[in-house]
This record gives sequence, structure tokens and C-alpha cells, in this order.
Amino acid sequence: MVVLGGFLAAFAAFLAGASGFGLGLTATPALLLAGFSLTFVVTANLLISVATRISVAWRFRSHVQPRRALLLIGGAVPGLYLGSRTTGALNTHDLKAGAGVIVAVGALALAWTERRPIVIRLRFLTPLAGFCGGFLGTSTGLIGIPPALLLTQRRVATRAFFADLAVYFVATSSIGLGVLAIDGRFSGVATRDTLYWLPGVIAANLLGTSLGVRLPDELFRRFALSVAFIAGVVTVVTA
Repeated sequence: MVVLGGFLAAFAAFLAGASGFGLGLTATPALLLAGFSLTFVVTANLLISVATRISVAWRFRSHVQPRRALLLIGGAVPGLYLGSRTTGALNTHDLKAGAGVIVAVGALALAWTERRPIVIRLRFLTPLAGFCGGFLGTSTGLIGIPPALLLTQRRVATRAFFADLAVYFVATSSIGLGVLAIDGRFSGVATRDTLYWLPGVIAANLLGTSLGVRLPDELFRRFALSVAFIAGVVTVVTA
């Protein structure tokens, strides 16, 4: 099971590298379907996000928009706390079904915003996206969907997209791990397994990032979103 989880995590990391955001979209339903607990999946996703996004944040540091990144991170903090509390209030079946629905709807929403961009310039949307991402991060591991939706909707340039999300992932995932530890929802088993997976995950992520910034974004986004949508639907069906 650990070996299977490693392959799934590496595949998710590759898609995350290519698209800039797709780790939770793919890893959450895939690992849940493989039999891992939600607590395990949430912890593993946050750990992998920190490990894989540090190098991306450094690589594209000159493209980071500090104000936007700080607003996303600041908005995420209360969401991280509330998301962790929600995990303890709902049963596993409801959380799995909810995670699957969120993945499928999130993938459709991202695809829709790429085809029919709507420009909405409201100041509160950035911290709101951060809050929603934080809430989903500690409750389902899907920390990147709301910020990715926001940046896609605003047609942010590819390198700035990668840079801002990488900074957001590193900061909010680190804070989220602390919140989980305080609430007693941090998985030590996930930490151990993630260490086993890390070499393959980092290599896959670097490969995906290299391809993502060189080849047309549309091709990789369609592939990542298609896989995520199918995985989300299957998760709901098998919850």
C-alpha cells in the first residue's frame, strides 16, 4: 500500500508541477480510493506541498507579487483553523463524499473560467480565496483550488501564477501542519510514508514544472483537470 501511495503521490506531484496547482485535486481522491484515511491524506498533501513548492518559489521568486501572496496567506490562516475543526465534526463518509464533489466541481470551474474568463476586480476576493483554500486545506487537503480559480479568472501570467501559488502553498501548508498538530489531527504515519515518497515526488514535480513552463499551458491544464474530475466523481461514487 505504501508503494502504491508513492506512485499516486508522484503522479499527483507531476501534475502539480505541470499545472502549478493540481496536487490536492489528484492526490486527495486517488489516495482516498487507495484506502488511506482522510487524516493521512490531509497531512501528506500539506507535507508534499511544502517539500515540492519551495524550489518553485525560489525559481520564480522574481515573478512573485508580494501583496497578492500576502493577502492569500493572511486570508488562509482563519480558514486553516476552521477546516481542522470541521474534520472532527463530520464522519469519514461525509468528508470523502464532500471531497469528491469539491474536486469535480473545482475541476469544472477551472475549465469553465479558462474558456469563458470573467474579469471581476473586487479587493476582498483575494483574501476570500485564501480563506477558502485554507479551510479546504485542513479539512480535505484541497488547499490550492480557490487561489488557482482566482488567478485563472484574472488571467495571471504563467510564471507569476506559478510563483504566487508556490509562495502561498509553502506558507499555508506549513501553518496548516501546525494547526493539525495543535488539534491532534497530524498523522505521524503520513510523515513517515511521505519521507519514503519524497525522492520520487520531488523528481516528478521538478519534471512537471520544467514541462509546464516550456509547453502550452492548455494541454497540461486539460489533462490535469480531466484526471481530477474523473477521480472526484469516482470518489463520490465509492464513498
